[in-house]
Amino acid sequence: MTCRETIRLICEYLDGRLSPGVTLELREHMAFCGGCRSVLDAARRTLQIHSGPAEEAPLPREAKAKPARTAWRTRKFFSKYRAAS
Repeated sequence: MTCRETIRLICEYLDGRLSPGVTLELREHMAFCGGCRSVLDAARRTLQIHSGPAEEAPLPREAKAKPARTAWRTRKFFSKYRAAS
């Protein structure tokens, strides 16, 4: 399994939606690939943060006003992992 395939499957892995065979391949890849483990850890932390209490403070007006910039930052962050594969 390549880094690109692993990163593409991380959400399904965390949701438990992968077949046992694919899950095993992904875990074997993670055993030797520190970059993909970092992406998995970041995804886990993100899910933990966003699955917190429902009474969270609303987003600041500035965050709502610039969704394209946020998307750009997300693409920029993950681009270094795509380039590594």
